[in-house]
Amino acid sequence: MPYLLLALLATSQAGPVLYWKGDDGPSPTTAIDSSGHGINGTYFNGATTSVQVAPLQFPNTGSFVFDGSNDHIDAPSFSWPTGGPITVAFWSLVATAEVTTSSLFTIGNLDWPNDRVQAHVPWVDEILFWDYGNSGTGRIITWYQTYLDKWTHVALVSEGNGGSLKAIYLDGVQVAVEAVSDGPDTPLTGFVLGTWPHSVSNFHRGKVDDFRIYDRVLTPTQIQLLAAGFTEPGAPPALNASAGAGAVQLTWTAAAGASAYAVKRALVTGGPYSTVATVPPGTTYTDTAVSPGTAYYYVVTTIGVNESGVSVEASAVPGPAAPAAPAPTVQNITVKGCGAIGLEALLLLGILRAAVRRNCRRV
Repeated sequence: MPYLLLALLATSQAGPVLYWKGDDGPSPTTAIDSSGHGINGTYFNGATTSVQVAPLQFPNTGSFVFDGSNDHIDAPSFSWPTGGPITVAFWSLVATAEVTTSSLFTIGNLDWPNDRVQAHVPWVDEILFWDYGNSGTGRIITWYQTYLDKWTHVALVSEGNGGSLKAIYLDGVQVAVEAVSDGPDTPLTGFVLGTWPHSVSNFHRGKVDDFRIYDRVLTPTQIQLLAAGFTEPGAPPALNASAGAGAVQLTWTAAAGASAYAVKRALVTGGPYSTVATVPPGTTYTDTAVSPGTAYYYVVTTIGVNESGVSVEASAVPGPAAPAAPAPTVQNITVKGCGAIGLEALLLLGILRAAVRRNCRRV
């Protein structure tokens, strides 16, 4: 599906509750949380970063690297409510030779019967396991062998306790789904990337990039946009409106994570604004549906995985439209001895020449 159409389906919603990009430099000690919630993590036992990164549509300088020995990243302050909806989304690069008995992450570090939140990506048998809640309605699996040895986008979703959906998406495609879901029965504390400490041997081997946790189930459209390398965008940092003859020319500064932009307009400053156009990732738009002498107030939003807030407002008053060029006039031409001949005669002169000459002889 074209990304502009996906962007039209995206909605304005909150971003992730935890977002680790892996852009922490060559000798990292702290995994910076870019969600705005301040859930930073600590690198332990040689966990580090790599410049080998997933194919994102925004700046991406590093990914996480785990060697499967005892390295991991820990965020003990992370908390998770009882049994709520969830999406865990990330990029994974695991070589065939790196497949082992590993867990990629855990929330809460608890186990069956009812509180397991973890994923094997994949397990030693090359099957991806996603566990959220109990061992029956909380687990879903899929074959992972064909996704090894390359960057693969993974999205794990569940509606939680009493829900009717849990699913696995690989590279934006739903590859496993069940119409029942579960979730942890107690509030959970702590998040670990790279292992599941409950099982001391389950350390992950491979690379991970752009790791996110949402407290809602992302739509298939939003997951497709993540798999295409987009992100929650910010609003364009600058917007300019220039009045012209019967038009307003808008220009803005590009925003990271944009798959499209929505141009919005109002007749009073501050809105309310109505969307007048959704345009592909460019930085210009000309509004010609305007009335001369009327003030128009514009904002632009960025559309990616969802829609950003509005940009700063810009306004302009278009002038009168340029007058239309006059229609060409045709003058008759007088041919000596034959009277006036118009444009048709000129166009057909070559064909009618003989007939004209005969008419002239009769005068």
